[in-house]
Amino acid sequence: MLDGASEDYGHAEPENVLDPRHFAAVRARGKSLRALPLWCYTSERFFEAEMQRLFMPGWNLFDRLDIVPNRGDFHATTFMKVPIVVARGNDDKVRAFANTCRHRGALIAKGDGNCKAFRCPYHSWTYTLEGKLMGTPNYNDLDGKPVIDASNRHEYGLIELPSESWGGFLFIKFKKSPGTLAEHLGDLPERLESHRLEDMICARRVVYEMDANWKCFVENYNDIYHIPTVHKDSLARWQGTTIEEAPPTGEYFCAFVAHEGGSQLLLPLPGYDGFPPMPQIREERKKGTYFVSLHPAMMMTLGNDGALVFRSEPISAKKSRLTVSSLFPKSTVERNDFEQIAQNYYRRNSLVVQEDVDISLRQYAGLMSPFARIARLNSSETLLNEIANWILDRVIGPRPTA
Repeated sequence: MLDGASEDYGHAEPENVLDPRHFAAVRARGKSLRALPLWCYTSERFFEAEMQRLFMPGWNLFDRLDIVPNRGDFHATTFMKVPIVVARGNDDKVRAFANTCRHRGALIAKGDGNCKAFRCPYHSWTYTLEGKLMGTPNYNDLDGKPVIDASNRHEYGLIELPSESWGGFLFIKFKKSPGTLAEHLGDLPERLESHRLEDMICARRVVYEMDANWKCFVENYNDIYHIPTVHKDSLARWQGTTIEEAPPTGEYFCAFVAHEGGSQLLLPLPGYDGFPPMPQIREERKKGTYFVSLHPAMMMTLGNDGALVFRSEPISAKKSRLTVSSLFPKSTVERNDFEQIAQNYYRRNSLVVQEDVDISLRQYAGLMSPFARIARLNSSETLLNEIANWILDRVIGPRPTA
């Protein structure tokens, strides 16, 4: 362990991982840009600080609203190591709850299904789809009187997590904190309005269990420098021009790359025929692809024919879970030839996404070496420094203005 500030951007984890002095080179403005020290990818203490100060109080992409399409539908899973159940209530609103009974903590739901109420399998406590406590059979005190009645029943409902939606996506927080989802998104909804994400359907999900820190894939997605090497026979085949747009007002990066030949949800190679452009797309955006990275861990590749969405879920300092979702408009999914043509998109993803997954895993395996060090960033990696500073702003505090 090192005491005080360190010039070592390798694995030498300091005693105080939140000391701002350790990040002086990352914070420095100018031409010599740095990414985070390597111990920020391996330290469980830094990971826990990220969880408590960044993920728990922040807006996190959970999934599409269509995982519970009908009233009474529920979906139970573990997200960021927390058991969660999402349900569409009788009022048609989708809510997220901590999947734990308020009596003795048992999971109230498993898997997917449709129900009229949740019943705990341990002692039959029941809850409405809106999370209200309905019944507590034979739950009496030593005098035979009900422990819970009309006067305190409201205190024992399921714990609802803050949640909001945009574009058909459900976002959740694990803690109440200032800031609405609209404030987090800024002008992103207006920028992508003509894509009508809310009208898309998730046709396919692929999950990768990653032996890598959650930041590895996020940084890889925003790293232009790797494309000619990692994707030399796939994405590098596209020739495009990045179009300057107004700076974002939300917590995201966005680039539009203009090019001919459809969208980068496919490859410009024989056998990769796709669907026609969505008719509502703004004319000046029909020939090209949007690349969006919404902090902290959501990324989107949006073509004129659909979208590919990535979620990098933190599990531990050394493990993450990548979920990749293929979205298409409802009208496209309803085509008779949808499954046939969609295979071209899935085949592209199997190649390109696997290349990104493989290099992320290879990078992480390499940086686990005690001899690993981090070099300065080049002009194609500037977003990595911006991502690092966005994380540090929340984990250790805002960057000094002077």
